[in-house]
Amino acid sequence: MFKNLHLKITALVLAMIFWIFVVSLENTFFQFPNGVDVQVFNLAEGLALASKPGQVTLALRTQDQVNPKTLSSGDFEAYIDLRSVGAGKRKVPVSVTSKNPLISVVRVVPSEMEVEIEPVRERIVNIVPEVVGEPAGGFGVESVKLSQNSVGVFGAESLLQKIATAKARVLLDGNERVNSSKAVEVKAYDRNGIALDGLEIKQNDIEAFVAISQSESAKQIGVKARLVGSITDGIVKKIEVDPGIVSVTGLRDVLESTVSIETEAVDLKEFETTPERKVKLVLPQGLQLAKGQNAEVTVKVTIEKASPAAPVLPIVPEVPAVGGNQ
Repeated sequence: MFKNLHLKITALVLAMIFWIFVVSLENTFFQFPNGVDVQVFNLAEGLALASKPGQVTLALRTQDQVNPKTLSSGDFEAYIDLRSVGAGKRKVPVSVTSKNPLISVVRVVPSEMEVEIEPVRERIVNIVPEVVGEPAGGFGVESVKLSQNSVGVFGAESLLQKIATAKARVLLDGNERVNSSKAVEVKAYDRNGIALDGLEIKQNDIEAFVAISQSESAKQIGVKARLVGSITDGIVKKIEVDPGIVSVTGLRDVLESTVSIETEAVDLKEFETTPERKVKLVLPQGLQLAKGQNAEVTVKVTIEKASPAAPVLPIVPEVPAVGGNQ
């Protein structure tokens, strides 16, 4: 039986090497580069996890007809089964299945996970609106009112204690020009502004009532003196307004259509005795002067008096000369 034992061992080793060589030709072994989220199955009613399980990494074996670069995390399902597992800290095995029959999972890291299971508790949390996006150009959000101001949040006690605020996300698509009502989604956040997963929020079709109004802008506009009537003697040589430009604010569409601001009407005759006058501005509806801007301007009219007419001399008829001898 032991005759030529070394030859038999050598033959066995060569056979194993040949088998491994043949298998390696047909299969590819590699480390999957992406983590796979671990799901939770069969958690008993009335219990909750204090934190999410996390991810696992996988070592895979694929047949040659599978291109490893085409694989994604969605090709696998990683889970822990908490059937008949009660409250407390527990170590449970992680199971992974491949959705592709040509791919086999060789190793799972970690193969076990420690989870902390707690009884479900409820906490009432106030909610605040969070506007995401902008309305149509030239419009702004004037106010947001929610249909309810608080929600019931259910989960593990240790997770509930991390809640700093709950926000109702109001999504704007850039086309809003009038008041509207929008359905919102509520999420709980910790004090660092990170969303807390693993909580259940009881919300009954919460809506946000969004008030939209035209946004105000500022613009510098020239001032034009409004003069009426006529002067009794002379001609108007020059009209000056100080300041000649004023800064106004108001609705964008009104600003865009306004090319000048007029003063109150002033009779030209008033400038014959006093060349300068303080005159109030007349603003179109929807516009107002910017902060610190004076509501009056100085209007100066330069009048050139007509030259006095030259005196008209009487015409003396010419007397014919008389001469010669009769």
